[in-house]
Amino acid sequence: MSNRRYMEADTLVTFLERLSAWSAGALLVLNVGDILLGIFCRYVLKNSIIWTEEVARFSLVWLVLMAAAGAYYHGDHMVIDFVVHRFPKRIQTIVSWFRLSLTVFILSLMICLGFVNAVKIWHMRTMALGIPKTIPLLSVPVGLSVLLMIIILKSLNSQKQGGSSWE
Repeated sequence: MSNRRYMEADTLVTFLERLSAWSAGALLVLNVGDILLGIFCRYVLKNSIIWTEEVARFSLVWLVLMAAAGAYYHGDHMVIDFVVHRFPKRIQTIVSWFRLSLTVFILSLMICLGFVNAVKIWHMRTMALGIPKTIPLLSVPVGLSVLLMIIILKSLNSQKQGGSSWE
């Protein structure tokens, strides 16, 4: 790969991280606003709005899955790696590749199964909002796809820079 391609990959990773951060931030604002609206209506107006609980739940699920990519980008996911650093370099590389392969496999499987599951229940509606259940369930394949792209691109970039394939 040429340097230009790596720069394009860096640009794409940065774009995906920003997309993750901004969408998670917008969903957080939506979630907090929805909860405050529900509280205000219930305790001040003495009349509950039925859909606020669903919006809060669905926005929280989307928020977490969209924020996962940004968390990975900044190294905020939990990892137990104190043992791997004690291995010889060759074993570290093997473990790193195995970990990357396993992560890509599991995320790919979850994306495929999540998409199939979401599409299969298009005809079902949510109780309060009356929207297709596919919309909240698409958070799994969409959020994990962004995470998978960032993992792969960061691994390729770190390999080019001479580091471990997993950072």
